[in-house]
Amino acid sequence: MGKVLSAKELKKAFLAGANQLNAKKDLINELNVFPVPDGDTGTNMTMTILSAAKEVAAIEGGSIKDICKAMSSGSLRGARGNSGVILSQLIRGFTKELSEAKEVDSLVLAKAFQRGVETAYKAVMKPKEGTILTVAKGMADKIMELSLTEEEILPLLEKVYAHGEEVLEHTPDLLPVLKEAGVVDSGGAGLMAVMDGALRSLRGEKIVLDLELKESGAVSALVGERKNRGEISTADIRFGYCTEFMVNGDHAFTDEEVDALRTYLTGIGDSIVCFSDEEMIKVHVHTNHPGDAFEKGLSMGYLSKMKVDNMRLEHHELLIEDASRIAAMDKLEEEEKPAERK
Repeated sequence: MGKVLSAKELKKAFLAGANQLNAKKDLINELNVFPVPDGDTGTNMTMTILSAAKEVAAIEGGSIKDICKAMSSGSLRGARGNSGVILSQLIRGFTKELSEAKEVDSLVLAKAFQRGVETAYKAVMKPKEGTILTVAKGMADKIMELSLTEEEILPLLEKVYAHGEEVLEHTPDLLPVLKEAGVVDSGGAGLMAVMDGALRSLRGEKIVLDLELKESGAVSALVGERKNRGEISTADIRFGYCTEFMVNGDHAFTDEEVDALRTYLTGIGDSIVCFSDEEMIKVHVHTNHPGDAFEKGLSMGYLSKMKVDNMRLEHHELLIEDASRIAAMDKLEEEEKPAERK
């Protein structure tokens, strides 16, 4: 690991990042209380990045440009949920910058981080601080500052990672719902898991890749430590259906067309992420009327990748699961207590 990142190193680092996110998926789900407490941030981000990882893993050899294309297209096709779609945009902007460079040095990496953040912020209708966006921006600002004096890639990214962890720890100060629940932002934690895995690879650590979505793991101690998620009522979920789809057209969509769609979506929901990629528009919106969103999309082209989740139902099921896990933990603790002497 020197002053320039090779295509092989980029490939291995990205796959290791996806692998680490997959391993941490359940813990990230436990942190999820924003924008709605439906416990699927880790799963959505993991499905997003694994879609890209499988395309990257299939490349034999390949240039930086080849790797970047697979990272971008794969994450876009697999993008799920609010944080997953934002992650796909961070990857999209990051890879566009790398693809245009002759070689990837510290300054190019800094510009790639910046472009990723700019792309993600642009896609989100109403960016909220204290989220994955804040963590990404913190790292992007730090790497730009450090790249002016630090030429070695690994030490540079180690410092950027450390700063990202600090930013993540402060997310509850920016988003009251996180402080109330006693957690950091789940999307930000997911992003740091990707960074952690990438750094492990760049350090030369031996990593056993598992690019299949992991099943839910053992009971997390966080369930008992975190403040009661049940205090967050389903009444706090203003728009109940997480709605996602792609609009496919016969022409490259203009900024005006995308802006018009965003404006319409603001009238029927929130948590809007909407962006175009040539002849396709990706839409994520929380709404009470999924059919209206689909109809608007159909007026612009044909739909694909349609998905609707009832977030109130998911939250209710999550509370039941939390209660069961806490009961299991209490039972385990009771069984482990030494028998009282008579």
